[in-house]
Amino acid sequence: MAFDLNLPSFFTGEVNLAITLTFFTAVIVIYSVFVFYFYRFLARKNIIELNLNQYNQYANPAAVKFFAVIFYLIEYVILLPILTFFWFSVLSVLLLILAENLDVKTVLLISAALVSAVRITSYVTEDLAKDLAKMLPFTLLAIAITNVAFFDIAALVSRATEIPSLFSHIPYYLLFIVSVELIMRTFTFFESVFTGEPIDGDEEDGE
Repeated sequence: MAFDLNLPSFFTGEVNLAITLTFFTAVIVIYSVFVFYFYRFLARKNIIELNLNQYNQYANPAAVKFFAVIFYLIEYVILLPILTFFWFSVLSVLLLILAENLDVKTVLLISAALVSAVRITSYVTEDLAKDLAKMLPFTLLAIAITNVAFFDIAALVSRATEIPSLFSHIPYYLLFIVSVELIMRTFTFFESVFTGEPIDGDEEDGE
């Protein structure tokens, strides 16, 4: 015999008020914690601070430059796309769940545009990038919780079932984000060559 759980009827009445309140409190807390770490991480000019250059101990100047470039590529061609994929994917999932009447492609477009804009502005000033990275997600949360449809658990779960469809389209948007990052890093690389600054361009984190 199939077990049929009717969400709307299950989460109604005074008995289940605490369960419903706990559920939506958890949703808001999880979303807010993610946005907090999201904007602090993504808005840094130098997202990756592994400093692989420290392992470059060659005395030959040519070898030093060669391996400096190799380590640079490892950080920003291999590791960066992995990190970007994680943050971009989670942001897309959260937007899909919270944003009513937005299809998958629109959610991905908004997420990709936001991530790309934050990464570009981080090269201008990290303060601007931080403001931008948290503005849209928190604005969306404010709009969502003032909309009565947000508290329809059945609708929330229904939107969550669309999550698998995100991952079939993500690679195209991820490629764009990574391309933007590599272009910005290329400009930084040539700037460091002409100015004589370290290739990794590490700076003190302002926050």
